[in-house]
Amino acid sequence: MSAQSLPLPGKIDLAPPAPAIRKAVQSRHFLESVGRRGAMLGTEDGTFEAWLNPIKLARDFRLSVFFDGSLDAVDLSDLAETVAVSPGRVTITHSHAAFTIRQTWVAAVDSPVLLVLLDIDTNRPLRLRASFIPEMKPMWPASFGGQSSAWDDAEHGFVLGEGLRRYAEVIGSPLFTTHSEQIGHQLPSRRILAEMELTPEICRAHTIPIVFAASRKDYRAALADPERLVRESDEYYRAFDARTLRVHTPDAVLNDAAEWARYALEKGWACNEGVGCGLVAGYAASGESQRPGFAWYFGGDALMNSWSVLDYGDFDRVRGILEFLRGHQRADGKIEHELTQSAALLDWSKYPYGYYHGDTTALYLYSAARYVVRSGDVDFLRASWDSIAKAYEYCAGALDDDGLLSNRKAGAGAVETGALSGKVANDVYLQGAWLAALDGYLRLAEIAGRNPGDAARQRDRARQTLNGWFVEPATLAFARLTDGTMYPAQSAWQGLALAFGGLDPAKSARAAARMSRLELSTPWGARLFATDSPNYDPLSYNDGSVWPFVTGFAALGEFRNHQATGGLRHLYGTAAMTGLTGAGFIPEYMSGERAQALPHAVPHQLFSSSAVVNPLVSGLLGLDGDALRHTLSLAPHLPQGWTVEFARYRVGRSVVSGTIARVRGEARISLTIEGEPLSVTISPAFASGATSATAGVGGAQVPMTVESTPGDAHVTVRAAAAQRIDAVIRVTEPAESPQVLVRPAPGDPAR
Repeated sequence: MSAQSLPLPGKIDLAPPAPAIRKAVQSRHFLESVGRRGAMLGTEDGTFEAWLNPIKLARDFRLSVFFDGSLDAVDLSDLAETVAVSPGRVTITHSHAAFTIRQTWVAAVDSPVLLVLLDIDTNRPLRLRASFIPEMKPMWPASFGGQSSAWDDAEHGFVLGEGLRRYAEVIGSPLFTTHSEQIGHQLPSRRILAEMELTPEICRAHTIPIVFAASRKDYRAALADPERLVRESDEYYRAFDARTLRVHTPDAVLNDAAEWARYALEKGWACNEGVGCGLVAGYAASGESQRPGFAWYFGGDALMNSWSVLDYGDFDRVRGILEFLRGHQRADGKIEHELTQSAALLDWSKYPYGYYHGDTTALYLYSAARYVVRSGDVDFLRASWDSIAKAYEYCAGALDDDGLLSNRKAGAGAVETGALSGKVANDVYLQGAWLAALDGYLRLAEIAGRNPGDAARQRDRARQTLNGWFVEPATLAFARLTDGTMYPAQSAWQGLALAFGGLDPAKSARAAARMSRLELSTPWGARLFATDSPNYDPLSYNDGSVWPFVTGFAALGEFRNHQATGGLRHLYGTAAMTGLTGAGFIPEYMSGERAQALPHAVPHQLFSSSAVVNPLVSGLLGLDGDALRHTLSLAPHLPQGWTVEFARYRVGRSVVSGTIARVRGEARISLTIEGEPLSVTISPAFASGATSATAGVGGAQVPMTVESTPGDAHVTVRAAAAQRIDAVIRVTEPAESPQVLVRPAPGDPAR
């Protein structure tokens, strides 16, 4: 069959679209292109594995070149020099004295298609070889029988199938002409090859495609117009950028981290025909296994991530997250902890993982309330009330006598492995989630006009009990153990309760102030447990490593309790880890001893990226909106000398943009509101001890209140609903020590 029987595209413009990270190749660093229905997961040297949900087609895909009659191939992975990473695609440049090959990966936005597009500059003929190890295996823990591969002359490619003939996946190119022998009804247990002959004329006139597709139909459609798939990807992310929140601070590290965190989160939206569409937890190459990081659906992760997605204003995506979890709610009201993408191929209910976490149901209540209040989507609340009520009843049925949510009854919270595994009766993180859930449920019941039952009393009881967990010197204990004793170790896990628990303000402030102590804090985040804890281990998954998402809780707890210096340091430390193991991404967890990811950490972990967005927007800037009450509150904790600009913060049908500028003795806030006007409460933080405040809005003096805490002083003014608000607040305050933010280098110790 002639190669000309399939279309060969002309030259495609593959210049990396903005934003782009351009860098020298680090061959072991993670690299990907991810769409909703497929993923290319590899490394910056150009090798990858291919997934079309929920199936892994191949691993260790690589390219090599023969020229000038050589019998030995030149492996392009050895020639990888630079990489350009854009949100929807990546390009690796392979450079040799005789040729330059730019290899671009594009996962189609919403089609089960993956593209390798080759832009080749050569003055001599080349023979290009593609090689890979065929897999044709579904995601963990499902399996196939009877896998096979065959060469299809008409498609110039391999067709991979399985015994029941439900799938016939294609890997091919119009220019493939020779290939490894394929044995009927078998899948080779070795690397298989396909080769093409390239002349300088072909390379000058064409971009060379290699296509991975879920069917012959998808394969042919991709070859008919690969440029369309590239264009769709670029346009999708341009539109995403144009409709979501942008924040610009004086610090480039923080700005870049916040920008790329949005893309990292959006890439987690994954679909397949058997399960539907939801937010997965993270991506990594699976190697010889069938677990691509955490690229299946985790309820708790998705709910935590929804807070950041809400902060940057993608209301439709948050509603989709909540509806997906609502659709998989157990009959007794419990929300699912995890669901594999291969769930349609097996009976997932027979596996013990689906509902074994206790925090997910509480987080569902809190997250639903955040969404409804911020978006004003009362229709979602009406459609979901039965689900919300069942979730509340489930949690209420899993309480201990003191009003705390029981790990033994509800399931795991902060501890999955390690020294405390099986020993925790109630952990502080689970109680923080429960108290936040109760506040959320009470607000939802108020909006829906429903009777909240015993929720207010339960909230007061749980707060009273948890207030008893404060131990000297000013730490909120981590847990009560199953033997009845307290585990008083200091932990970053307390951050959620300090932020949203409504606990004793004075005790919470002292506990938040101690979260910056060197025993707990590193330059790249907060440890799960302080170094003076009984079971501290800096390399342990649960006993002392640094998790960005838990550091995010710590930062929120600090900002909410007027400890802005610690909050900004923890926020910055997390942001500074962007790119540590993969361009644009923050890894799952790191050593408690030095700035390095642990060997099995997932490089693209969504809730790690969330630990930049939510603490930045809800913590540092203190933005919060209520679409049902048509209000906006702004309580920034900026250092002296900082000016921050933001655009497209959404509150219901209103879109807010503004500038917050603070110098010693003065804060200036300018806001523009498009759409429905909002009443605004402005409450910037000044140095502790600030006095003699005056405030003006629109040039007129206005009433104000001053609240002093040991950590800062807030001057609060209120502005009536308007499209434009300009406020100036002046105080007499001491000079603050300059906030020194130092980006740790990989491998730096925790000084």
